[in-house]
Amino acid sequence: MVSDELKLRRPVWLVILFMVAIGMGLGMVGGLVERTAVTVIVTAVMLAIFGAYERVLKHNYVLMSGLLAGGFIGLIVGGFGYWLGGNVTNLLDGTLFGLLRGIIVGAVVGGITRAQSDEGDSWRTNIFLLMGSLLIGAILGASVGLISGFVLGLVRWHDWGAWVVMPLGAIVAGYLGTYFQRKELILASALLGGLLTLFSSFMGGAVAGVVLGMITGALAPMLLMALIGAGGGLTSRGVKAMLVEAVEAPAEMLQQGAFPFLAPAVIVGVIVGTAASGASGLIALPLCLAVLGILLAVFSEVDGRIASKLNARTLVEMVILGAEDLPIMAVPQKLMSDSKAAVLGALFGLTVGGISTAIGAWLIQQLF
Repeated sequence: MVSDELKLRRPVWLVILFMVAIGMGLGMVGGLVERTAVTVIVTAVMLAIFGAYERVLKHNYVLMSGLLAGGFIGLIVGGFGYWLGGNVTNLLDGTLFGLLRGIIVGAVVGGITRAQSDEGDSWRTNIFLLMGSLLIGAILGASVGLISGFVLGLVRWHDWGAWVVMPLGAIVAGYLGTYFQRKELILASALLGGLLTLFSSFMGGAVAGVVLGMITGALAPMLLMALIGAGGGLTSRGVKAMLVEAVEAPAEMLQQGAFPFLAPAVIVGVIVGTAASGASGLIALPLCLAVLGILLAVFSEVDGRIASKLNARTLVEMVILGAEDLPIMAVPQKLMSDSKAAVLGALFGLTVGGISTAIGAWLIQQLF
């Protein structure tokens, strides 16, 4: 038992080296794409989150591997999106931009989480299962990418697009607020979501990509549930019931455990949004997925399901498969259990992250 504990707990000096390496690596990427200041700030914040949880969790190796796996996936996907190119200036190219990336990301995820064949199945069965998984993933990804690309195109098309999108942010955030089943929190969530959407739309760049990607990603499964509810209400009780069921269905989805529906869609939305932000996406996406890796590592401990490490496949499977009972509220509560250690860890991570990222950016600028 002691040896197992030691395998999941790395010494302080190794954790510090890990943080410095992550900071310098991202700093170099930020320096290459000429986004040094933003990279220093957001990397420092990410390592502050890592540092806070590293101090309060019993096991830090899964935390390190989660950050590394998420960041690596983000860097690969972001690099591929940047290589594909494309520009979002209006509704048409925004929609096509999102559709293409949604299909690609969905197909990749479908391949990773493909249906497994039984022992003794023929090669035809294996190919059928693989192609079926790729097709289903591509269709689901396309639906999210279509919505995300359309909204991004609307914002880029004209200044009034930001005002049109603002109510979408309020609606999505309001529905997310129903998770807490308190009227004041629902209203506060809606107000905050609307203002954040409007602010990010005018900000543009990676900020708009991340926020609008999250909003539109969450919107896709909500619209699906609303359509299903509307169809059921119309066929059973008429038009009035159709409207009522359409409004209530997304909230019911959230109450019954919406993480498996929302998380994959939100990730696809963020991928599309950051890809549309150009070079900034090479920084924004790895950082977003690295934070996701950190949070999934925290989930695994607070839920009592400690893994020796997280990798690309296990991260994807935790998001898409068997994630309906993730203890969301236990994540911030974990920090409150030892707030002093969490604050010290966050300050240390913020300092190390800021300094190491700045050094990495400076080094790469000297080389090029």
